[in-house]
Amino acid sequence: MLKGIFKIGVLSLMIIALTGCSKGQVNNDPNEVAPTNIVSGEQNAEGKNEDTNTDENDNSSLTGPEGDLADPIVIAIDAGHGGGFGGASYDGRNEKDLTLKMAFYVKEYIEENYSGAEIHLVREKDAALSGDVKEDLELRAQFASDVNADVFVSLHFNASDTHDQSGAMVFISNRDHVTEASKSLGEKILVELESLGLTNRGTQTRNSNDMFDENGKALDYYAVNRHSAAINIPGIIVEHCFMDHPSDQQFIDSEEDLKALAKADAIGIANYFGLSKK
Repeated sequence: MLKGIFKIGVLSLMIIALTGCSKGQVNNDPNEVAPTNIVSGEQNAEGKNEDTNTDENDNSSLTGPEGDLADPIVIAIDAGHGGGFGGASYDGRNEKDLTLKMAFYVKEYIEENYSGAEIHLVREKDAALSGDVKEDLELRAQFASDVNADVFVSLHFNASDTHDQSGAMVFISNRDHVTEASKSLGEKILVELESLGLTNRGTQTRNSNDMFDENGKALDYYAVNRHSAAINIPGIIVEHCFMDHPSDQQFIDSEEDLKALAKADAIGIANYFGLSKK
């Protein structure tokens, strides 16, 4: 009788032990659905992944890296002029053609080399946004607003009546709420252009002679600066070099030269926003 009771007790203990072990086994069936309350945890000191029980209402361990959740930086790149608005021209070169090529090169370089940016080109062909120049310039800024751009960068090339000026400059708004951001962005780009050998003429503002705000302060002369500021977007005009000056013409002699200028713009923009390299 005692032996029978002993055997039953031993068998009971064995069943309990086996049942407990089965709960700790790894499921190797690829068709089995994993428990929903288990997520991959941090690596332990031995480099092995540990499973972590997570409360069903606690999603903190289910989120990815912060960068994956952040909204991309949206950049509107404007190829200055276009269509019937040719811009500056000299020695067979037209500003509208150079800026269009540059816009594509800037977009390409940023997309191939950096993460976290979304690039929109205001124009992608030789056409203006309107036959009326004033409306055309307003629509360019409106485009930036429509894509929720963080900045509006308008690409240009210079020329002078006397053909004796050279160097790169950036025109920024005189409006207080966008001046600091515009200046910082412009300076980042100018540093890169200067590294190519161009004279850095700095960031500049130009006031209107006949347009004023409610406080009597002059508005921006350039429509790109003025309209961008009105919709709270830092808008800058990058004058890369003077097409009609001998020392500057070397920067626009070939496609490779234009790509170098575009790379400088792209790096300056990336440095301003702190974009991560791929």
